[in-house]
Amino acid sequence: MSNNATSPRNRKAAMSPAQEAERLEALLCHLERLLPADTADRQRFREAIVATPPVCVRVNGLLPSHAQAVRSLLESVGRPVAWCEDTFTLGDRAPDAPLGNTLEVALGAVYVQAKATTLAARVLDPQPGECVLDLAAAPGGKATHIASLMNNQGLLVCNEPKQKRMASLVGNLERCGVHHCLLTGVDGAQLARSFHNAFDRILLDAPCSGDGIIGKSRGQLAYWSPEDAVRKSYQQVGLLRAAFHMLRPGGILVYSTCSLSTEENEDVLLGLLRRTGENAQILGIDGIPGIESSTGPLREDIATCYPESFRRCIRIWPHEHQTEGCFVARVGKQAATQGHTVEADLKLVAEDYATDADQMGDYVQQKWGIALDIPRGQQLVRGHRDLTLRPAVSEVIAASLPAFVRAGMRIGGLHKDHLFLSQQSVGLWGDSVSDRRIELTWTQVQQLFAHNHVDLPADCQSPDRQIRGEVICGYGPWQICRGVISREGDHLTGFIPRGLRHERIGRLIP
Repeated sequence: MSNNATSPRNRKAAMSPAQEAERLEALLCHLERLLPADTADRQRFREAIVATPPVCVRVNGLLPSHAQAVRSLLESVGRPVAWCEDTFTLGDRAPDAPLGNTLEVALGAVYVQAKATTLAARVLDPQPGECVLDLAAAPGGKATHIASLMNNQGLLVCNEPKQKRMASLVGNLERCGVHHCLLTGVDGAQLARSFHNAFDRILLDAPCSGDGIIGKSRGQLAYWSPEDAVRKSYQQVGLLRAAFHMLRPGGILVYSTCSLSTEENEDVLLGLLRRTGENAQILGIDGIPGIESSTGPLREDIATCYPESFRRCIRIWPHEHQTEGCFVARVGKQAATQGHTVEADLKLVAEDYATDADQMGDYVQQKWGIALDIPRGQQLVRGHRDLTLRPAVSEVIAASLPAFVRAGMRIGGLHKDHLFLSQQSVGLWGDSVSDRRIELTWTQVQQLFAHNHVDLPADCQSPDRQIRGEVICGYGPWQICRGVISREGDHLTGFIPRGLRHERIGRLIP
């Protein structure tokens, strides 16, 4: 690169259509050389990688009633993804509003996620009760997927080193009802100084050039070059070594990118093996439907440059599954990292804790009829203004780790010993409330999202059960939010979080 070359930021703004076309052609040539020299196959690749992938959504199993409602609709209009039974392709069926402004997304019933990106969590295969790390977690698609597979049991540490991306991660974890999580915000190498041989499973979805997703993000072209991919690989090798250090012997580490180039994939794995020797093993990825034809062999003369075990990795080609490109590798660890015991410096496994917040659990049951089932290793924590459900190890880690951000899920706000249920609590447990529930029409739901209040007609409630005060606002199988009905019974004030409100809320499946 010449000395007078513009920075990536300025280069993006300065690109002309001709420059963009030139850079796109350079990228396509760089990637298609990895494929066998089949002209038809390479042409299909060229067409697929620049096409806009179909809309895919993943059902969030952490909100059972919402998940059941949306799954039945998706099964009737969508197409399930072979390797992820919770993900559906909507094809040409369009929602009646932008995806982010649909009821199903706002209530956390689904997460909009390309089907290629669901493969990483599926390969990781986290189990309830395990200690799991998502090393580069924002914006939260894979983290919420991992949480769903863990059923909110165990410990999920979500790390995001970029502060400006933390808000999206927090918002998505909250919206999806994740409460066994702990958030940190630090570089991977720094995190590894606190956790030695600690985690059962680790996902490193590494920051990359994104050369596999240009169909949805042409802006990536402004930053891409073969030299930039090599520079990215240096960072990726460092992150992968840090992740391997934090993995328990016998644990599973999944390395994934949304890049197809060998520079950011096979070469990065080589960087790990050169440091760890035989302690790191590239494992097979078996028993996952639909990926056999997705592995897309590298051209033989390129494949032979790498260890035979690298053929066990998966490279998803856009032209084979009409999705974005990605790479997934499954890595095992045989022995503890030299110089450190198997136990972590910050112990991750905790026994049950009883606290003075337990009485608030009794209050929730008396007030709303909601029995809070506190999973083992989690606890209710009563603060000055909030009641939180969080991993019991949070306090220990918060005191020992400068990068600690927050933990758990807010159950509700406290004021003079009164608990106001949070939006997450309504989504998780609101379906068990029957005697303090008001059923809304779709028009009223739209009014709530737009203005947070609704005028109630006189016949909206049966004469024998005039509800006043706090209620759960429902719409069929959906728990919309907490609300308050006025003393006169003619006005409903809703409490939809500001970030979810919209003037024209729509439906994912009209």
